[in-house]
Amino acid sequence: MDDLRAWRWLIGVIELGGLQAAAKEFHRTPSTLSHAIKQLEAQTGLSLVDYSGRRLVLTEVGRLLTDRIRPVLRDLDSVHQVVTQFARGIEPVLSVAIDQIIPLSAIAPALAHLACTFPHTRLEMYETVLGGGPARLQAGEVGLYLGTQTVMGFSRETVGEIHLVACAAVDHPLQRSARETGETISEAQLRAHRQIVIRDSAPGRMTNGSWLAAEQRFTVDHLHTAIGLIEAGWGFAWLPDSLIAARPGIAPLPLGCARSERAPLHLVVRPDFVAGIVGAAFVEALRSGLAMDATQVAD
Repeated sequence: MDDLRAWRWLIGVIELGGLQAAAKEFHRTPSTLSHAIKQLEAQTGLSLVDYSGRRLVLTEVGRLLTDRIRPVLRDLDSVHQVVTQFARGIEPVLSVAIDQIIPLSAIAPALAHLACTFPHTRLEMYETVLGGGPARLQAGEVGLYLGTQTVMGFSRETVGEIHLVACAAVDHPLQRSARETGETISEAQLRAHRQIVIRDSAPGRMTNGSWLAAEQRFTVDHLHTAIGLIEAGWGFAWLPDSLIAARPGIAPLPLGCARSERAPLHLVVRPDFVAGIVGAAFVEALRSGLAMDATQVAD
């Protein structure tokens, strides 16, 4: 029972259809495999195989035991792959901060590349707001930040822009008023309605990401919560136009001042992050995904 290699050979003999095929697969002689199977039977005191004609088959006990052994062998193979990967200098964990307003479509290619090429590297992704990502980068908690803020002490690469527009549910009073009158919405009208605001996630910091003149506000921690409140008709907010386009229940507000905000999208990376094999590959995949997303939006 101690020699898992013999169990692997036994399973191979059964799955490959005989001693000859298994011997070729494992680079052993058929007699070596046959002897190993007999040794297993001697060690366990159980009959593991039998012959059906000239073909070797498992007994009922052999079938039950190999069914239990297969997951163990798979786990050992997985551990071996992980050891091999880490021995090559592959990072076991990547920690990154991505601003919540970044569309998932923009980072999905990088995530897919990481999952397929480096399946044993874990990703710790912090979904931050405004100064939350820069704060984590400066504290050394993450090696990469993608968002609209600059980070003091770090060089940045501009990889696109986020177009923020005022929006509300399609049946919000502001939307109904614009449809009924055919007129645009003034800033004074905006002030008379509740604004949904997403709180800066940096500790002890209050950064305003957009126009904040409405006296009535709901301030929340996450973009998904803000979207839910907007869709429910509880207020208006400033959101990326790409996100609004994917939600039929939300529409841009026709502002008289045609006011919108274009925020540059910055990629900021710590030198030690991009020096790693996985980190460098992730950054490159992120650049490609952002460029592809920008092209699709432009089209």
